[in-house]
Amino acid sequence: MASNTGGLIGRILGGILARLALFVVVVTLVWIAFVWLYALHPDTLGWIYATLRPVTIWFYGLVDTQLPAAVKYKVSAGLSDELGPRALFLLILGGVVEVVVLGLWRLVTSFSSLRRSP
Repeated sequence: MASNTGGLIGRILGGILARLALFVVVVTLVWIAFVWLYALHPDTLGWIYATLRPVTIWFYGLVDTQLPAAVKYKVSAGLSDELGPRALFLLILGGVVEVVVLGLWRLVTSFSSLRRSP
Protein backbone atom coordinates (compact mmCIF):
# COMPACT_ATOMS: atom_id res chain seq x y z
CA MET A 1 0.00 0.00 0.00
CA ALA A 2 2.84 2.40 0.78
CA SER A 3 4.44 1.88 -2.64
CA ASN A 4 1.07 2.50 -4.27
CA THR A 5 0.80 5.83 -2.47
CA GLY A 6 4.32 6.77 -3.54
CA GLY A 7 3.47 6.00 -7.16
CA LEU A 8 0.32 8.09 -6.96
CA ILE A 9 2.17 11.04 -5.44
CA GLY A 10 4.88 10.70 -8.09
CA ARG A 11 2.29 10.74 -10.87
CA ILE A 12 0.56 13.76 -9.37
CA LEU A 13 3.83 15.66 -8.97
CA GLY A 14 4.90 14.63 -12.46
CA GLY A 15 1.61 15.89 -13.88
CA ILE A 16 1.95 19.20 -12.03
CA LEU A 17 5.52 19.63 -13.23
CA ALA A 18 4.53 18.76 -16.81
CA ARG A 19 1.71 21.31 -16.75
CA LEU A 20 4.02 23.91 -15.26
CA ALA A 21 6.59 23.22 -17.99
CA LEU A 22 3.89 23.52 -20.68
CA PHE A 23 2.75 26.80 -19.13
CA VAL A 24 6.30 28.16 -19.29
CA VAL A 25 6.55 27.02 -22.93
CA VAL A 26 3.25 28.74 -23.80
CA VAL A 27 4.24 32.01 -22.10
CA THR A 28 7.64 31.96 -23.79
CA LEU A 29 6.15 31.29 -27.23
CA VAL A 30 3.56 34.05 -26.82
CA TRP A 31 6.30 36.47 -25.76
CA ILE A 32 8.47 35.48 -28.74
CA ALA A 33 5.53 35.82 -31.16
CA PHE A 34 4.59 39.24 -29.80
CA VAL A 35 8.18 40.52 -29.91
CA TRP A 36 8.57 39.15 -33.45
CA LEU A 37 5.42 40.92 -34.60
CA TYR A 38 6.32 44.12 -32.74
CA ALA A 39 9.89 44.27 -34.07
CA LEU A 40 9.55 42.88 -37.60
CA HIS A 41 5.91 43.27 -38.59
CA PRO A 42 4.48 46.37 -36.88
CA ASP A 43 2.04 46.92 -39.76
CA THR A 44 0.54 43.48 -39.18
CA LEU A 45 0.30 44.18 -35.47
CA GLY A 46 -1.39 47.51 -36.23
CA TRP A 47 -3.85 45.76 -38.54
CA ILE A 48 -4.65 43.23 -35.79
CA TYR A 49 -5.25 46.04 -33.29
CA ALA A 50 -7.47 47.89 -35.79
CA THR A 51 -9.42 44.68 -36.42
CA LEU A 52 -9.91 44.13 -32.68
CA ARG A 53 -10.90 47.75 -32.03
CA PRO A 54 -14.63 47.16 -32.76
CA VAL A 55 -14.61 44.40 -30.14
CA THR A 56 -13.11 46.85 -27.64
CA ILE A 57 -15.76 49.44 -28.55
CA TRP A 58 -18.43 46.77 -28.06
CA PHE A 59 -16.98 46.09 -24.59
CA TYR A 60 -17.20 49.83 -23.84
CA GLY A 61 -20.86 49.80 -24.81
CA LEU A 62 -21.48 46.73 -22.69
CA VAL A 63 -19.79 48.36 -19.70
CA ASP A 64 -21.74 51.61 -20.17
CA THR A 65 -25.12 49.91 -20.36
CA GLN A 66 -24.78 46.95 -17.98
CA LEU A 67 -22.65 48.12 -15.04
CA PRO A 68 -23.56 50.58 -12.29
CA ALA A 69 -21.96 54.02 -12.47
CA ALA A 70 -19.69 53.37 -9.48
CA VAL A 71 -18.01 50.47 -11.27
CA LYS A 72 -18.19 51.33 -14.97
CA TYR A 73 -15.56 54.07 -14.86
CA LYS A 74 -13.07 51.74 -13.19
CA VAL A 75 -13.75 48.98 -15.72
CA SER A 76 -13.67 51.29 -18.74
CA ALA A 77 -10.23 52.53 -17.62
CA GLY A 78 -8.99 48.98 -18.16
CA LEU A 79 -10.50 48.97 -21.64
CA SER A 80 -8.60 52.01 -22.83
CA ASP A 81 -7.75 52.36 -26.50
CA GLU A 82 -4.16 51.34 -25.84
CA LEU A 83 -4.73 48.43 -23.47
CA GLY A 84 -7.94 46.96 -24.89
CA PRO A 85 -6.88 45.64 -28.30
CA ARG A 86 -3.40 44.67 -27.08
CA ALA A 87 -4.73 42.70 -24.13
CA LEU A 88 -7.38 41.07 -26.29
CA PHE A 89 -4.79 40.11 -28.91
CA LEU A 90 -2.46 38.65 -26.28
CA LEU A 91 -5.31 36.62 -24.80
CA ILE A 92 -6.25 35.26 -28.22
CA LEU A 93 -2.62 34.57 -29.09
CA GLY A 94 -2.13 32.83 -25.74
CA GLY A 95 -5.16 30.64 -26.33
CA VAL A 96 -4.04 29.66 -29.82
CA VAL A 97 -0.50 28.86 -28.67
CA GLU A 98 -1.85 26.86 -25.74
CA VAL A 99 -4.08 24.78 -28.01
CA VAL A 100 -1.15 24.07 -30.33
CA VAL A 101 1.26 23.19 -27.49
CA LEU A 102 -1.27 20.96 -25.73
CA GLY A 103 -2.16 19.28 -29.02
CA LEU A 104 1.50 18.53 -29.68
CA TRP A 105 1.91 17.32 -26.08
CA ARG A 106 -1.03 14.93 -26.45
CA LEU A 107 0.34 13.70 -29.76
CA VAL A 108 3.79 13.03 -28.29
CA THR A 109 2.41 11.33 -25.19
CA SER A 110 0.05 9.17 -27.25
CA PHE A 111 2.96 8.03 -29.43
CA SER A 112 5.07 7.27 -26.38
CA SER A 113 2.24 5.23 -24.84
CA LEU A 114 1.85 3.30 -28.12
CA ARG A 115 5.55 2.43 -28.03
CA ARG A 116 5.23 1.00 -24.51
CA SER A 117 2.30 -1.22 -25.49
CA PRO A 118 3.30 -4.86 -26.16
